[in-house]
Amino acid sequence: RNGPSLSIGTLRNYLIAINELARHCENTNLEFRELLADENKLWRFVESQNSGWIIQTLGSLLPHLTQNKFGFELVGEKFIQAIKTRGMQYRATLNQHSPIPTRIYSEIISQLTGFISTWNTVANDMLSIAKTCNDNPMAGRCLTNQIKIASTLGLPRVEHPTFSNILTKKCLDYFQTKKITQTVTGLSGVLTEAQLACKLTIQTFTGMRDDEAISLPYNCLKIQKINGIEHYIVLGRTTKLNNGKRKPTQWITNIDGYKAIKAAQQIAETIYSTFSIYKKDLESDATKYPLFASIGYLGLTGSRLKPENGKFRPNKIGLTRFPRLRKLLEPIITKHDISELESIDPHRAWRSEEHFQIGKLWRFTSHQLRRSLALYAQKSGLVSLPSLRRQLQHITNEMSLYYSRGSIYAKNFIDDKEHFGSAWQETKFESEGLSYILNVILSDDVLFGGHAQWVKNKVQGPNGTVVFDREQTIQQFKRGEIAYQETLLGGCTSTEPCKQSALKWINTDCIENGCRNLVCHSSKLDMVIAAQEKLVNSIDKNLVEYRTEKSDLDTLIKAREKAIRINSKG
Repeated sequence: RNGPSLSIGTLRNYLIAINELARHCENTNLEFRELLADENKLWRFVESQNSGWIIQTLGSLLPHLTQNKFGFELVGEKFIQAIKTRGMQYRATLNQHSPIPTRIYSEIISQLTGFISTWNTVANDMLSIAKTCNDNPMAGRCLTNQIKIASTLGLPRVEHPTFSNILTKKCLDYFQTKKITQTVTGLSGVLTEAQLACKLTIQTFTGMRDDEAISLPYNCLKIQKINGIEHYIVLGRTTKLNNGKRKPTQWITNIDGYKAIKAAQQIAETIYSTFSIYKKDLESDATKYPLFASIGYLGLTGSRLKPENGKFRPNKIGLTRFPRLRKLLEPIITKHDISELESIDPHRAWRSEEHFQIGKLWRFTSHQLRRSLALYAQKSGLVSLPSLRRQLQHITNEMSLYYSRGSIYAKNFIDDKEHFGSAWQETKFESEGLSYILNVILSDDVLFGGHAQWVKNKVQGPNGTVVFDREQTIQQFKRGEIAYQETLLGGCTSTEPCKQSALKWINTDCIENGCRNLVCHSSKLDMVIAAQEKLVNSIDKNLVEYRTEKSDLDTLIKAREKAIRINSKG
């Protein structure tokens, strides 16, 4: 088209729509010009489509076609607008990508990180075998295939080791445990599956889209040291909001994302080494060498791929090809999972949707990873599951450091609204608002503190019923009128930086001074008191430290006694 070029993704979508038009022409014995010039015939195509996506894409494609000269008239603008309207009706029926319920999300993270960990124990042996099979076209093949290959290549018929003969004990156990066919073709699948697990793990701990992850260059990892602590930065590119052109960008990740990248790099190094391209070369040009280079370059199945003009193509890796891995990422949905989704979005009829039925497998898509990371990787207290808290703790800290509004690093990372950091910033208000509703407004716990008392006076109706406007509450968070950060004792609703001392692990000043932003949970207070008692009992009573910690303990106990008295009167 004239003007800015279209992105590769958009061109691919248009090609799919054109394929559907061509199929319709063949089935109805029409020429392309007949279909595109006749409104009645083109509308019959629209009516015949079960896919609303095709209609939406066609509505986007046709205006570009009318800008060019084809030697015949195309349908008019009003008709194209009618197709666009039909496409918009379809889009209105689509729901936002669902966040993953925390229990399932934790399980998915465990399975992916566990997969990478297991893979690393056999990676050296697997890649050594792959290189052997690449260097020798008959190594690892069955005897029948060895004869055929020797005949095709004009080589003498010499018996070479079959695949089972070159497998190490660790690799054999890996194949048997995963029930993978012990062949060179099976090895190709093993390597591709490992690449897919690495890609999904990187997406899990960066928030990348599919195309951003698959287009990562080999040399994508940068380690930055701040105050002696290593931080992992991923360098890549995106085509979003840049007229389809490659645009450099970067993300922050954690140790698990780092390990996934290193595992993917090891596979890539093996592939490139078969073309005498080594680490020094790979680090010199990011445009030629993708991180997820196609396994086809190893020639394990079919003819061996060759680079074009020195450039390598990335592998096509999707879950549809790997039912074993998909099964690991799709636990059975429980009643609690649906209840959790309903608490996040009570206006969506989750139980009526086919993909969210209790007892069915969770339908995993990589798009869910971005939405879930943005929602849960906050310090809002929305995540109550201990295992998920541990899994996200480091990435939450990293994103708070690099993506927070006011961060000195944010401007170097977030250069447009489509970057994950922007999504993380925007979702922060939703995450805090949901956490506030669940942990303060709807909490069954005994609450006390300045803000807790305000809630009791303003939100509770007759007979202790809770009266509040959910949407209005979320909007208050988005407008910055209220905030909610989880603390050891409960939460803080201040929209400004805390002015209390940050030297202690428990800030008893908030309780003593009656901070109006304090929300204290009696259950959390009990746990803190138990921990403080243990600490006080371990300190020599003659030390100043003992008197300081004992004073804090007394303050906590007094607060609990006061809360009990107030609650008993209420």
